[in-house]
Amino acid sequence: MQCPNGCPSLMEERKEEKIFHRNGEPVVISDLTIYVCPNCGQESMPLSSARIVEDVLNGKVKPSGKFTAELYEISSEG
Repeated sequence: MQCPNGCPSLMEERKEEKIFHRNGEPVVISDLTIYVCPNCGQESMPLSSARIVEDVLNGKVKPSGKFTAELYEISSEG
């Protein structure tokens, strides 16, 4: 797949963990197939992965576990 930004290299297929939000709560999807440009870092998602994300966010897929992490908020005030 060619980078939509016009970079000369083909995008690389990767399996990654991505965080999405459903009703203000984070949802982690692991082993999601995405394409990444090795030049500019642009990411693109194939239709099959987009459908998985849609099903997860619409509650059509049951979670396999619970994810907890620390949250750090960066304030722009000095």
